[in-house]
Amino acid sequence: MRLRLENPLVMEYLARNAGDGAHKIAKSIEKKGFTDEQISRRTKMQVNDIRAALNKLHNLGIITYSKEKAKNSNWYTYTWFLEKSRIGELIRGWYEAELDKLNEKLSFEQNYVFFKCVNGCEKLPFELAYEYDFKCPECGREMEQQDNAAEKVTIEKKIADIKKFLSV
Repeated sequence: MRLRLENPLVMEYLARNAGDGAHKIAKSIEKKGFTDEQISRRTKMQVNDIRAALNKLHNLGIITYSKEKAKNSNWYTYTWFLEKSRIGELIRGWYEAELDKLNEKLSFEQNYVFFKCVNGCEKLPFELAYEYDFKCPECGREMEQQDNAAEKVTIEKKIADIKKFLSV
């Protein structure tokens, strides 16, 4: 799989697993390793936020580092490098699992009629709404049948995007 960091699914994966700034950080070290201070200058992010994201990315195995001890002190300088092939492996596994969940959700949406109260509380399948006599279990208001066509289209689009991504 040829991985592009600009792909929305890659960006989503990084944000979900390492925070909002993770994509910027990964992009900044895509071709060459940098220290956290250099990454800060390149991304305009706070060093503390960068270090938090770097730790999460490192725990995932997406980035590695080399460390060098300063000659005049006991401080270490860490240079961070992107492991692009590791991102591909993780993303593939994560989105394959996500695809299974979305297919289940789509099947559920296609095979059931749903009801929701006028206050917008929890959506229930017909069988549960019937048990509650079509009264919302949260607020007691009457429940109405919900058209879930838009939700099905959204799920189908996400499935298509993931399948396209995984086939590259």
